[in-house]
Amino acid sequence: MGANEFIDNKQGELEINRYYWFTLIKTTTMPDGIEYYVLEDEFNNRHLMEKEPYETYGFQLDQKVEIRIDKINCKGKVFFEPKHPRYSLGETVEVEFIGHDIEIDKFKEEVLVLKVKDPEGNISSIQPISKEQRNPEYTVDFLKCEVYKISKGKLVLKQIG
Repeated sequence: MGANEFIDNKQGELEINRYYWFTLIKTTTMPDGIEYYVLEDEFNNRHLMEKEPYETYGFQLDQKVEIRIDKINCKGKVFFEPKHPRYSLGETVEVEFIGHDIEIDKFKEEVLVLKVKDPEGNISSIQPISKEQRNPEYTVDFLKCEVYKISKGKLVLKQIG
């Protein structure tokens, strides 16, 4: 049995990890001060999606946009991820190497990462894939990465050898 059989609300017709066509009806600012797109799905249900993460996508009102259902939480809130206008999952991109950094992982441990700038100009972290890359003296102009995921309009990258 799928989760949709247990969700008794308007979002119940949407399935996680599937793309649907939504129409961008209008924008609205909610009491939290955040601006949202009002979306209408193919079942004529309306939803809200934050506008800011997708500013560079070039959306226009009344436009039909292909959007993946990323998640539906236990309260029926739907999380959306529009199809990226320039990049897709599994695509190889060249990123600018910035340097080394230390970050704290989910286990509260320090982890060495490489800071890179993606083709969109966003700074992100990737894991080193060789002993050579762990050396603080390591430097290179560019690295090749795979688009592993796209989340809130940003590329999540994984280095390839």
